[in-house]
Amino acid sequence: MKKNFQLWFNRYKLQLLVWALYIFYEAVLIGYVSGVFGHPMTYLLHYIAAIILFYVHAEIVLPWALAIKKFIAFRLPLVLVELAVFVFVSFNFDVILVDSGIVIHEKPFRMSWVYFFSMLYRGGYFAGFSTGYYYLVTYMKEKRKTNELEKQHLNDIITQQKAEQELTKAQNAFLKAQINPHFLFNTLDFIYHSIADSSPIAADAVIVLTEMMRYAVDADKMGEYIYLGDEIDQAENLIYLNQVRQNHSLYFKLNYTEQIRNIRLIPLVLLTLIENIFKHGDLSEPNDEAVINLNLDAHYLHIDTYNLISQNTSDTGSHAGLNNIQKRLGYTYGSEVTFNYHADQTNHFHLNLSIPLGRLNVSAVLT
Repeated sequence: MKKNFQLWFNRYKLQLLVWALYIFYEAVLIGYVSGVFGHPMTYLLHYIAAIILFYVHAEIVLPWALAIKKFIAFRLPLVLVELAVFVFVSFNFDVILVDSGIVIHEKPFRMSWVYFFSMLYRGGYFAGFSTGYYYLVTYMKEKRKTNELEKQHLNDIITQQKAEQELTKAQNAFLKAQINPHFLFNTLDFIYHSIADSSPIAADAVIVLTEMMRYAVDADKMGEYIYLGDEIDQAENLIYLNQVRQNHSLYFKLNYTEQIRNIRLIPLVLLTLIENIFKHGDLSEPNDEAVINLNLDAHYLHIDTYNLISQNTSDTGSHAGLNNIQKRLGYTYGSEVTFNYHADQTNHFHLNLSIPLGRLNVSAVLT
């Protein structure tokens, strides 16, 4: 409650100050000069009527009368109605003051033309100031809106300039990417020929690495989907390179059928799952090898992984690669995709991915 009052006061404090100064001028200074002071209740009731007229005119009547231009000529004269209401309310306030004895009136208090026109003038006086207030507030709102639009336009220009700068950077990066792969492949080819006779195993590894790098470089040219068989080939290359590095001491099995190879899938799903196993798994136990199974049933493509978790793996890992796969699969295939993974009590990691065949358009594969 206190906070709401504080907000209200901060919003209207200037208007409160203006009203306080006006009332002080009219009730105190003029009364002091003329030597005539009214009863406080008289001031209270009549200023209440004037303030209500002021804000009703500025915030209700004028916005309504000016809302539709073609109706202005018909609506504006209705302002006279609110002035008549002001005169009527003021008169009834004075009747209450006279009847209660607060104001002494020698003759019976009746509506007269003098009283009517004096109150009509006073109402028009406040309505005039209210009209000025309305146009001032409207001007300030329009100016604020214009400033906001100019600010938004400036922000749009800055955003566009940043986008153009980023586009220029991307174009430069693309040109570099076109040059760098040629340098990389030429270098790998040189290394291969240099070590082919002295170290056949290392030379084979270079050939496999070259094939994987070429696959990665050309990935953006393959389209939105690739044959799963192509990624299986690169997955086997990745497994082979890791085996070479570890002197073929890793226990890892990739199981699939030839039918699987004809499935078209978004790229880098299988490779990311294998990289996750190499990064977080323990593949050194011959009786506890890591396994990836790819299989089809009547309704789904299933990819399941199983591996012992390395003792060097932190439990607080972000699983960024797996989260990225899950988002890409959900975006491409919708909520029908099942993607679950967990670590069990025996320190093994399980992952299950299932995609409806209807979303893969593989009916021809199964016939």
